[in-house]
Amino acid sequence: MYKTIVCAIGLGSRERAEHLMHTAQALLDTDGSLHVVHVVERFPSLVRQGPDDWAVSVIDEAEKKLAQLCKRLSVPALIHVRTGRAADTILAIATETKADLIVVAAHVPDVLDRVFGSTVDHIVRHAKCCVHIVRIYSETKQ
Repeated sequence: MYKTIVCAIGLGSRERAEHLMHTAQALLDTDGSLHVVHVVERFPSLVRQGPDDWAVSVIDEAEKKLAQLCKRLSVPALIHVRTGRAADTILAIATETKADLIVVAAHVPDVLDRVFGSTVDHIVRHAKCCVHIVRIYSETKQ
């Protein structure tokens, strides 16, 4: 069991998000803390001038969806929604929270992962704590 878990959630599939949350909750100590993380990527203008109104609305929407997910599953968690490169941001939050486990989903690698590397690969190589990978297969293979 782990005291502090960072659980990286994508908002593309409700079933996948629920599965990750259940996995993280099962690995958490009874008095531990769960940090649910979602990273909004692809905002190049944020680096220089901060988020615009559209970016702020995307971040707010993600926070609302994660709060609803936690409430629906009755999982108490601290919610972190940030912008940036997913792997670096997840690792930064893990460091800030002194996490002893990161829970993250991995999909079947495609050609882009082989050329550029994947978020999960980067997290595994650079994490200062344990990493639990939940393997996600396409809907047709499950």
